[in-house]
Amino acid sequence: MHWVTLNGLMTFHSIVELGSINRAAHGLNVSQSSLTRTLQQLEARLGGALVTRTPKGVELTAFGELVFTHATDIKKQVGKTETAIKLHQDTSAQLLRVGVVMVHPLLPFCKSVVRLVEKHPEFRIELRFGSAAEMLAGLQQDNLDIVLYYILKGPEADGLVQDVLAEEEVAVFASSSHPLVNNPSPSIKDIAGSRWVLGPPDVSITRLITSVFEESGTPGPDVAIEVDMIPLRRAITQNSQFLSAFQTHHVDPKLANGKLVRIAFPIKQEHRPIGTIRIGQHTRLTRTFVSILKEIYQAELG
Repeated sequence: MHWVTLNGLMTFHSIVELGSINRAAHGLNVSQSSLTRTLQQLEARLGGALVTRTPKGVELTAFGELVFTHATDIKKQVGKTETAIKLHQDTSAQLLRVGVVMVHPLLPFCKSVVRLVEKHPEFRIELRFGSAAEMLAGLQQDNLDIVLYYILKGPEADGLVQDVLAEEEVAVFASSSHPLVNNPSPSIKDIAGSRWVLGPPDVSITRLITSVFEESGTPGPDVAIEVDMIPLRRAITQNSQFLSAFQTHHVDPKLANGKLVRIAFPIKQEHRPIGTIRIGQHTRLTRTFVSILKEIYQAELG
């Protein structure tokens, strides 16, 4: 997930909520042209028009209605996290600076943050999102206390305290109505016969799926929609006949509500653990946070 993409999604939500680009620009205190560019960039990234302009403002397209529904869910979840943090902020609180590379599952992470500040009002959390390079640099420069990312190996791991929270495994998923759901052993040709929702070409999961096709000499994947925001990609897959690929911990049955089914297609891969990274021994604050993360990740992901 790139922060600019989340910003675009929330901008789109504001436009629909306020009824027009002009009113949204006024409410967000940005120029109308800037807001229009943000909307156009989001539509280009998602591969479809979200709204149509009318004399009275904007109207949602059918695709826009789907995106808006799930944008609302994402906004509510992020809002709950922000509210819980703000309720417990005060100048005397101990500050925990958390860097996040969004390979972690969104809802268990949000629940962990909320649990920490609810159980420990003496703690205050500052969340920063960005690339792996940015977050690890922040750790090295003592601008962050802990980073959530993949567990590092080899020379990169020297001098680091790392805690595993979950194992990553990538699998192919589809909606429960997809024809491949009832195929006990689909071939690469079966998989190639479907269109896909995937992230950009430089995203690790997209590279993995592309390598599966390349190794078999089969053209593909045929990407219908490119979107790097996992909750939105999951929502589109649930409500379409497109295939997608996710880390299995991003597709907990409770999140998918039974609408997303794993396709029985094996993928050769190196399983990568996700977890927390810190330089030096844990403080009381980081140790407490990791304990809560482990508890909730285990309960949510197994």
